[in-house]
Amino acid sequence: MAAQHVHEIDAAIKELISSRRQEILQIAQNGANPGPLKNVVEIQTAIDALYRAREQEGTST
Repeated sequence: MAAQHVHEIDAAIKELISSRRQEILQIAQNGANPGPLKNVVEIQTAIDALYRAREQEGTST
């Protein structure tokens, strides 16, 4: 069961990065105004939360 949760969390991380990849690349190439920068911070926060959940799932097995 825990392995399934880790797999689901990994899939969510990959989907999040994939879905916002173009926006992240544009910001990297063109610089950021406050709107896109805020989005990147939100993306990073979400990724961090997913990684923490994966780590907690891994330690609970």
